[in-house]
Amino acid sequence: MQITAAPLAVKDKIIVGAAGGDRGVRDFITALDGKTGKILWHKYVIPAPGEPGSETWKDKNNAWQTGGGAMWITGSYDVKTNQVIWGTGNPVPMFDASYRPGDNLYTNSVISWDPDAGKMNWYFQYTPGDHWDYDEAGTHILIDGVIAGQPRALITHSARNGYLYTMERGNGQTLLAKPYLGNVNWTAGIDQKTGKPVDYVPSADIQLYAGTATPTAQDPSKKMCPNPAGGNNFWPSSYSQRTKLIYIPTLSNCALLTRNPALSNKAGDWKGGSYKQTERYETDLTVADPFTGEVKKTVHIPYPNYSGALTTGGGLVFTGFTDGTFAAYDDTTMDQLWKINVGTGFNAPPMTFEVDGKQYVAILSGLSPITKRRHSHTPELREMRSQTMLFVFGL
Repeated sequence: MQITAAPLAVKDKIIVGAAGGDRGVRDFITALDGKTGKILWHKYVIPAPGEPGSETWKDKNNAWQTGGGAMWITGSYDVKTNQVIWGTGNPVPMFDASYRPGDNLYTNSVISWDPDAGKMNWYFQYTPGDHWDYDEAGTHILIDGVIAGQPRALITHSARNGYLYTMERGNGQTLLAKPYLGNVNWTAGIDQKTGKPVDYVPSADIQLYAGTATPTAQDPSKKMCPNPAGGNNFWPSSYSQRTKLIYIPTLSNCALLTRNPALSNKAGDWKGGSYKQTERYETDLTVADPFTGEVKKTVHIPYPNYSGALTTGGGLVFTGFTDGTFAAYDDTTMDQLWKINVGTGFNAPPMTFEVDGKQYVAILSGLSPITKRRHSHTPELREMRSQTMLFVFGL
């Protein structure tokens, strides 16, 4: 088990989510007393036999014990309704659904927790019986707005599977699910009433979905779009209260996925298969309306974004790329206002703060080993050095 997300402070409690699920861990969320560190409640993402949702683990391998459901990213807290909203990771083995037949609750989900009692209020599962490592641990942004003339308290999420979802904050009911990528091939679409893929078959052992990207025993290698990294992933999207739009840094490439049941064990690192990069990793910086799902603007950059986006009240969008470029865009036109190249890529999200009435933007450089591997089809970046430096800009 590992913890990759920052703890979330809620009243007198510190709430943490466990990660590392891809290596065969049954992940959990825990609340600690902020003063003493005493565990107040502890809940597993994957249900044990007999618990609600356990019927969606139909295997004979006790896959629930190593089923994943990692909480890689810090959740959100809604003060008005006193609920913690947290996204969960993929089921394990990540690429072999035959090892763990069923929907595999509560992986690939957004879950609302009562921070006082640890009770699950509601959940929504994005991709039941996932074949592609499309976990949904990324940011779930709390927004307020008007839909069909009615004020609504909402959550919006740019999913790793290539769709933008907006749902009711009180119960998780989806209001829309629209693609923000133009090349999604794993499903034929999303049912706008249920939020489930239109090709989802309730109670099926194995979900085939559109079939185009689904590996099977007869045809184990398939082209999948988006690639296993997404879409959008742990690098955050940003919602602007000024424009009422969400700014989504996405990876636009596909990959070749091969299912391999021989890797569905500890010796195989619980992968259940592998994928091969067949294209350059490039970025679509996409602007979408979370109240309609309409894509308003897309800016293409020929390098990966593992940094995320930051929007400001002054009408700016900031982001960094793995080629060492840090750039500012106009939040309405998406015209690039300026950029610098510092010679080492960015892997961390930009942040903003104020000192003595002046606003600053800060970002940390340096590439992780995972990010460096994304340059395998980008020959001009393969030898780029990685250095950790903090850059601060005055606005």
